[in-house]
Amino acid sequence: MTEEELKNNLVLNENAYFFKRVKTGRLSKVLIEETFRETSSERIGRYLLKQIKISYKVRDGNDVDCSICVFKYQKKPSFIQDEIAEWNEVKLAYIVILDFDLYTVISKRNISGTRKIYDQIIPIDYKIMSSLFIDDNTSFEKFSMNNMNISDNVIRQKSIEAIDLKENISTFGLQSYILNNLRLNNNDDKVSLSLNSSRINKFGKKNNLDFFIMWATTIVMKIENFNYSETFLSSFATPLDFESEKKSLKPIAILFLLTRINDDYESNKVDSTVLRIGDKERHIDLVTVLNNFSRLLEIEQRINDDGDLCYKVSTSIVDDLIVSMNTKSITLRSEKLKKIILKFSDDSEISIIDYYNRYSSYIINFDRVELVYSHRKLFMDNRLLGNIDSFLRVFQPNSALSNVKSEKGNFSTTSTAFSNDSLFGFVESEYLNDSDFFICDDLGREWADHIGLYKNHVSFFHSKFNDSNFSASDFQDIVGQAQKNLGNLSPSDYQFASKSTLWSSNFHINSISTQIGRVRKGSSADDSIEYFKKLKTFPNLSKKVYLIINFISKSELEDRLKKLKKGESFRERNEVIQILWFVSSLISSCVEVNAEVYIICKP
Repeated sequence: MTEEELKNNLVLNENAYFFKRVKTGRLSKVLIEETFRETSSERIGRYLLKQIKISYKVRDGNDVDCSICVFKYQKKPSFIQDEIAEWNEVKLAYIVILDFDLYTVISKRNISGTRKIYDQIIPIDYKIMSSLFIDDNTSFEKFSMNNMNISDNVIRQKSIEAIDLKENISTFGLQSYILNNLRLNNNDDKVSLSLNSSRINKFGKKNNLDFFIMWATTIVMKIENFNYSETFLSSFATPLDFESEKKSLKPIAILFLLTRINDDYESNKVDSTVLRIGDKERHIDLVTVLNNFSRLLEIEQRINDDGDLCYKVSTSIVDDLIVSMNTKSITLRSEKLKKIILKFSDDSEISIIDYYNRYSSYIINFDRVELVYSHRKLFMDNRLLGNIDSFLRVFQPNSALSNVKSEKGNFSTTSTAFSNDSLFGFVESEYLNDSDFFICDDLGREWADHIGLYKNHVSFFHSKFNDSNFSASDFQDIVGQAQKNLGNLSPSDYQFASKSTLWSSNFHINSISTQIGRVRKGSSADDSIEYFKKLKTFPNLSKKVYLIINFISKSELEDRLKKLKKGESFRERNEVIQILWFVSSLISSCVEVNAEVYIICKP
C-alpha cells in the first residue's frame, strides 16, 4: 500500500484529548519529530507510517496541520516474571496530532512518554469542558467525582448513574465534590468527558482520518465560540484560576489521597517498592510507607537556609517534605522520598514523590477557608462560609460538660458505673433513661462508644476528651470514628455474631476487670441484638449520631467562625478552618445515609 492508502485504512473513534496552546502559533516540526521519537523509543524496526505537518483544508478555508506515526513494539506480558523473547507480545501503537493556531488535538493508542509536547499545551479550562455540550435538554447519565473534603474517612470517590441524574440527586453537598468524568445525552447523541485530562469521547461508529479531522475541527470551533452560563453542574465545586489566586494562598494542611496508589498495588501494577541509596537497593513495605500519609498533615510556614519562605509538611517519615507554590501549580519536593522507588510490572519505575506529583493525588487547604487544591486545580466550595449558621445548629451546648475531667473516669474491680465526671458517665446520665436498650460498645472493633436503642430510632454516641481548646486533630479522630461507622447504623445480621460475646461481658480496661456490664440498660445482650435487628427493619427508622466533646465551646466557636467569615486573624485560625471542613464533611456523610447528627459541647 502507498502511504495515502495506509492512512485511509486507519479507523478512528471520535475520541481525543483537546488542548490550548501556551503561545499562539503552530507546533514546530522539530518538536513533533522529538515527540514521535519519545513515544516510539521501544519500537521494532521502521515506522509503519509517519507523516509530519501535512496540511488539510477545513471549514471556512482554514487549514490544520496533521502529523501521524504508527509503529510496532514488543512488551513483556504481565503474567510472567522474567522476560522471554519468544513470549513477548507484539503490539501496534499510533499517535495523531492535529495542530490549529490556538489548539492542539491528540488521538493516541498504546502511547506513553509525550512529555516534550506538554510544555507547549495545557488542558482546556475546566469550566469550558464541563459545560461545552450542555443545553436545556441535556440528560446527565453518569458522574464520577472526588470528595475534596480533608476528612480522611469520607468516601473519597463516588460514581453514580441514572437516566438523568439532575432528576435523581439532591444538590446538597455537591459543592464539596470535584467532578472528574461525566456522560451526557443530547437526544441520543452521547458524549463522555474527562475533565482532568480534557478528553472528549463521542459515542458512535469508527470512521476514517478525514472524518476524525472534521469532528475535531467542529469541537475546536465550539470551544472557541463558547460562552459560559450557569448549569446544573454549577452545584459542584467551583474551579478557580490558580495563577491569579496564588499570591493570596497560604497552605496550612495536606491530605494524601491513597486511592490510586492502592489500586495500582492491588491490581499488581506495582511489583515492588525499594529504598535506593546510590547503587544499593533494599525492599521495603509499601503499606508501611503509606500509613505515614493516611491522616491530615499540617503544613508549617518556615524560612529556609537561603532566607526564602517555604511550606514544610509535618510528618514522621521524612523531615524535608516541602510544598512548592509554583507559577501555575503546586508540587511536592523531598529528596528523601525520591529514594523510595515504585517498580511497575511494565518495567517502568518512579519515585513515590514523583508519582504523587504526576497525578496530583493530594488535597491541600489554605487559610482562605473555602479553597482547596487537588488534581492540579484550585477549587472553591462556594457554600462553606455561607453555611456557617447551619453548621452551628448541629452544635448543642451542655453546661455539664464543663465539669468533665476525663473520657472514661477511674476504675476499680468493684466499679459498677462510669464516673459522674467522665464523658461516658455524662452520656449515660443524659441519654440512657429514655432508651429501651443502652450498650457500651467501646474498645475493640467498636461501632460506637455507646449504642442507644429506642422505640423508633437508633443512636450512636462517640466520645472524645481533651484538655485543650479547638483541637483539630482530636476533632478529626472523632469525626473519622463516626464516619467509618455510619454503615453500622443499619448492620447486616451476620455482624451481630461478634457482638454477642462482647456485650455479654463486663467492661475491662487497663488490666482491670470491672463490674460495669456492657448492657447498661436492658435485659441481656441477646435481647438487645434481637431488638436492634427488629428496629432496622422499620421503614421509617430514625438514625442519629452524637459526638460528645469537651474541647470545643459553642459560643467560642461561633465567635471564631464569625471572625473567619470577616477575614479577621486569630490564634486558632488554622484549627477552626479544619474543624469547619470536618463538620461539613460529617454533615454531608450523614445526609447520604439519612442520619441526623448532633455535636454536644460546652456552652
